[in-house]
Amino acid sequence: MRAFEKTEIPPLETFIAQVMNGNADELRGIYVSGVFADVITPQPVDDPTFVTSQSNALTQFGMASRHGSIGLLAHNYLAGSDFFLLEEGQLIYLIYGDGRTETYIIRRFLRFQALTPQSTTSDFVDLETGELLSASNLFHKVFQRKGDVVLQTCIYADGNASWGRLFIIAEPYEEHAPISMPIHLEFQ
Repeated sequence: MRAFEKTEIPPLETFIAQVMNGNADELRGIYVSGVFADVITPQPVDDPTFVTSQSNALTQFGMASRHGSIGLLAHNYLAGSDFFLLEEGQLIYLIYGDGRTETYIIRRFLRFQALTPQSTTSDFVDLETGELLSASNLFHKVFQRKGDVVLQTCIYADGNASWGRLFIIAEPYEEHAPISMPIHLEFQ
């Protein structure tokens, strides 16, 4: 699948047709209207630190799946750069291989500074609260969210591409039928 320029993001229906492969259990794509249409690749079973180096692609984080959430990883100099364009309340569409979609709504942004940026076991400081968290505690805080989608990329600061981490939390979105107003009929 080719990469899209931001001015030519296809309609959702077109993107669904492009990423379908017939496998109902395989997560194939992510779509945010007007922001991005990216493919999703699985993480190799034997490499829990793998993040794809393809542009316009995200990696499904295997450890998050084992804890009940859908974790999607991207480098901040590739597809992850688009994460910084997202806002609370935006809808995210996940597309499966059979064309089925699931809709999520962005609810929260979490930002952390990595005290040892290049280490996967770094301690982290919550940029909102100042709380200090171990890598393990941060993982559980972020990814133990049954049914949620978590987008993760690094934060670039002070000349360091891995200075911190950005997590975007999206919850399942249920569309509710509009409340119908009673109709007053007058008979003559």
